[in-house]
Amino acid sequence: MYVVDGASYARRGVRIDVEALKQAHPIEEVVERYGIQLRRQGRAAVGRCPLHADGGRPNLHVWADTRSWWCFRCNVGGDVIRFIELAEAVTFREAVERLTESPNRQPVRAVLPPPPAAVRTPAGFQQRDADELIVLRATTLLYHQRLLTDPNALGYLEQRGIDRGTIEAHLIGYSSGDELLPFLRWRQLPLVAALRTGLLNHAGREFLAGRVVVPELRDGNPVWLVGRMLERGPDDGRISDGARQTPPKYLALPGSKPLLGAEQARGSATVIVVEGVFDLLTLRRWGYPAVALVGTHTRPDVIDQLRAFQRVYLVFDQDDAGLDATLRLADALGGQAIPVALPDGVKDVAELAPRKDGQAVFATALLESVGSLAA
Repeated sequence: MYVVDGASYARRGVRIDVEALKQAHPIEEVVERYGIQLRRQGRAAVGRCPLHADGGRPNLHVWADTRSWWCFRCNVGGDVIRFIELAEAVTFREAVERLTESPNRQPVRAVLPPPPAAVRTPAGFQQRDADELIVLRATTLLYHQRLLTDPNALGYLEQRGIDRGTIEAHLIGYSSGDELLPFLRWRQLPLVAALRTGLLNHAGREFLAGRVVVPELRDGNPVWLVGRMLERGPDDGRISDGARQTPPKYLALPGSKPLLGAEQARGSATVIVVEGVFDLLTLRRWGYPAVALVGTHTRPDVIDQLRAFQRVYLVFDQDDAGLDATLRLADALGGQAIPVALPDGVKDVAELAPRKDGQAVFATALLESVGSLAA
């Protein structure tokens, strides 16, 4: 386990000095190992950023004296460890290992390292091949970095009660709609895999453009993405037979929907089932084991997955569709299922997220559902 602690972290019980690590691996030398040519410009060394399609003026600035870097196009930066994290799409732990265990290792140039050979995917959900997983990882990290620099997207999530820790833990992102195709070309990643997954259409347009994007992670790899429309502009509608159609609030990649959060909830005796992705993010923030259907439809394989839990709390939207789904799932699961009624005026769990008393209100609703069952 790695615990960041000032300028050091713990690795298998041994404390490593991060500042000493950065001194031992000069930022300029590490950046150049990625095939990036740097030229001197005042105090900085300047080159083309590997995190986006840097086809114009070089935007990556590296400062040896402060052991730091910054891209003025991405508006992201950091130290040598952060650079490896983003350049190779790895975690902080893995980036440190690349410096401490293989200091002379040649990094992969313009291609992300392959994901683990075995990636668990949901029952009833199509398997992803290696190219698709690599492209999904790259896309998820691109969208995540864009979100962290987009005040409108960050403001929307703050309004919904989603904090920075939840954003970073679950790699929530934002698609600006004009970066994915040039980024994949820049990284020399297979465009056909982006077409197969539905990330791009044949015209090169992004499927999730203008949306906050939430990935479903399995073994740390994104296997599916769902996007929520951030806002609707005058040109967001779609024209069909002369009539303007409002785009759907939510869009998800094609294929069978996974049971969101199934991997994180695995091993728990109880689970809370909700409809929407923001309901799920809210419960994750509060520390509850939870899964989301992303709708009210339940396939037989989803019901089979839910039968693995001893107790299944059903917290669907407080509307006709949610009530109908509660009754159908309670009938399918029998005594395992415990319907939970939210207070009057509260439509769903996500509505409680921005409220200071939201978590307490939800906890009370859970306790009342158990009490009514016992009575």
